[in-house]
Amino acid sequence: MRVGIVGAGLSGLTLAWLLADSCETVVLESRDRVGGTMRSVRVRAGGGEATLDLGAQDISPDLFPTHRRLLELLGYGDEQFVDLPASLTVLKAGRREPLLVSPHTPEASWPRDERLGAAWQAVGTFLQRATEWDKEDVSWERPLADLVEPLPVSQEIKRDVLYARPAFLFCCSLEQAMTLSARAAVAFYVNTAGEPRWQQLLPGLESTAWALAARAPAARIRTAAGVRQVRRAEGRYELLDTAGERHVVDELVLAVPPWEAVRLLGPLAGTQEVRDVLACFEPVDTTYALHLDPAYLPESRAHWSTSAFEVHDGWSESTDWFGPSRGVEVFKSQLTHRDRLPRQVVLREDYRHLLITPAVVRAQRRLDALQGRGGLHLAGQYTTWVSSQESAVRSAVAVARRLAPRSPRLAQLLSA
Repeated sequence: MRVGIVGAGLSGLTLAWLLADSCETVVLESRDRVGGTMRSVRVRAGGGEATLDLGAQDISPDLFPTHRRLLELLGYGDEQFVDLPASLTVLKAGRREPLLVSPHTPEASWPRDERLGAAWQAVGTFLQRATEWDKEDVSWERPLADLVEPLPVSQEIKRDVLYARPAFLFCCSLEQAMTLSARAAVAFYVNTAGEPRWQQLLPGLESTAWALAARAPAARIRTAAGVRQVRRAEGRYELLDTAGERHVVDELVLAVPPWEAVRLLGPLAGTQEVRDVLACFEPVDTTYALHLDPAYLPESRAHWSTSAFEVHDGWSESTDWFGPSRGVEVFKSQLTHRDRLPRQVVLREDYRHLLITPAVVRAQRRLDALQGRGGLHLAGQYTTWVSSQESAVRSAVAVARRLAPRSPRLAQLLSA
C-alpha cells in the first residue's frame, strides 16, 4: 500500500515514522524545511548560549505521555530535558505596578517582590474549581464563562486575570476567551494526578522533526513541494505538487491545518461533509518573536517572572523569560496587538492558532466519525484533545491504527 502524507509537521512525520516498516510513503511539504510549527534557533546572549523555540515550546511528561514515549524511542535521554521553574507576573496597561507577582518555584535566585492579594487568591479559587471539573469529567462543551462567572471574584479580576490567562494561551481576545471550552482552557494547568510538570528540550523541538525524518529512510520526503491539486481516479488519489511531479497513492493523509485541508479537498466530489466539519475550525493569527531586550517586563527586575502577560485594549499578550531555565537573557513575546516592538529581535514569525470552543469539540467528534472514508484521513493537532505536541502525535497514532494496525513501531509507541 502506498500512502501520501501532505504536511511534514509533527503529525505527518510521526505517521511516516510509524508506517516505515509497513507501507510505502511519500511526504509532501510546501515549506522548504520540515517541522511545521516547531522552529528552533541557537541564540547567544549575555555570555550564555541556548537553543530556543519560537513556535511550539513547552512539553509535559504528565500531560503528553505519548509524545514523551516518542521522544524516548527517538533516543532523547533525561539529560536532554530541562525542568521549567514557574512564576507569573500579570500587568495591565496604564498601571505602573503589577496586578500579580506570584511566588517563584523553586525559590528565585534574585531579589523578588511578590504581589499577591486578591488576584492570587482568585487564581487559587479558579484552579481548585477547575480541578473539580476535571475530576467530575464535566462536559468539554461547557464554555469557560460557566466556570468563571459563579466564582466569588470581582469582575475586574475575572477579566484581567482569569480570562486573560487562557486568552494569551489561545491568542484570542478577552471576549473570545469567555467562549472557549472550559476544559480546554484549563487543560494545561490542572491534572487529576496533581499539578503538571513542564519541561523544554535542550536541542529544541525542531530537532525531533529531523530525528523522525532520519529514522524513516524508506519515506520519500519532499520539501518545497506543496500540493497544487488532488484528484480521485480509479479508487486512488493523484497529487500534483508545485514542482510539477505527480504522485499516485492508495490512501491520502492530510496532516495540515483544517483551513488548508478545505482548500485541497474543494475540487473533490464526495468531500462536502468533511469540508463542512473542517469549516468549524476557526483560526486566529498571532506573531511571536525572540528578542534580547525586556521590552514588556516591569521596570523592576524584582517583579520579573518566567511567564508574564499584559492586558491591554481587550487583549492579553505574553512574554516568556528564559533566564531562570536556560541561562540566557532572551525573551519570547506575542507581538500581534502591541503598540511598540522590541528593539533587538532575533527571530520573528507569524502563526495561526485554533480556538477550541464547544463547537470545535463537537466538530472533533464529527470528524472522528468520518476518518478513513474513501481512503481519506485527517491528522494534526486540531483533530483531538487540545492543540499540542501530544494531540499531534495522538492523531498520527489514530491514522496508523487504521492503516497499519500491526506496525512494530506503533506497538512500541503504545507499550508504555
